[in-house]
Amino acid sequence: MLSILLFFHPHPLQTLLSEGAAHRQAVEKIAEQQQNKYLGLYTILPSELSLQLAEVGLALVTIHDQIQTKEKEAQQSKTLNQDFGQKIQGIAKELNAILSKLKEKTNNIAQAKMDQKVLGEALDSCNIKLVELDAAVQDFAEQNPQLSKQLANKIGKLTGLHQQTIRQAEYRASKLNQAASHLEEYTEMLEFILKWTEKAKILLHGSITWNSANQLRDQFTSHQVRDIILT
Repeated sequence: MLSILLFFHPHPLQTLLSEGAAHRQAVEKIAEQQQNKYLGLYTILPSELSLQLAEVGLALVTIHDQIQTKEKEAQQSKTLNQDFGQKIQGIAKELNAILSKLKEKTNNIAQAKMDQKVLGEALDSCNIKLVELDAAVQDFAEQNPQLSKQLANKIGKLTGLHQQTIRQAEYRASKLNQAASHLEEYTEMLEFILKWTEKAKILLHGSITWNSANQLRDQFTSHQVRDIILT
C-alpha cells in the first residue's frame, strides 16, 4: 500500500507523514463517535464495524511506520549524496591544482624534476581516492538508482580530468628528460670549447717563432689535432 501511495502522491514523505497522522486521528475520532452513538442506544458497537475500524487504524499505523523508515532512508541517501559531491569537488580541486603546476614553465631543471616527483605522488594519491570513491558510488547507485545517473556523470567528468592530468604529467616528464639531455650536451660542448680556448691562449702567448702565415696555421692546426686526440 505504501509503494502505491508513494508512486501516486506528489508530495514529499514529510507531507505523507503528516497526512497519515491526520487520517489516523480521524479514524480514532470516528471510532469514538460510533462507540458513543451505540452507547446512547444502550447497545455496543457491532463487531463487524469495530473490526473494520481496527483494521483501518492498524493499516494507518503500519503506513506511518513505513513512511518514517522511508524518510530516514531518504535522509541517509541525501547525506551520502552530499558527501560524495564534496569528495568529488575535493578531488577535482586537487587535480586542477596539479594540472596547473604541471603547465608552469621553469628554467631550473633540477627544481623542476623535484617538483615533478612531488606532483606525481600527489597524482597517485588522487588516483587512489578516485578508485575508492568510484567503488563507493557504485554500491550507493545499486540502492539509489534515481541518484546514480547524476553521480555517474560527475564521476565520469572527474575521471576525464584525472586522465588529462596524467597525460600532462607524462608530457612534462618527457620534456624535462629532453631538456636535461640537451643541457648535458651543451655543458660538455661548453667545457670542450673552454679547454680549447685556454690551450689556444697558451699557444698564442708561447715562445714560438713564426716565419710565415702558413707556418702559423700549420702549427696551430697541429696543436688542435693533438688536443682533439688527447680529449
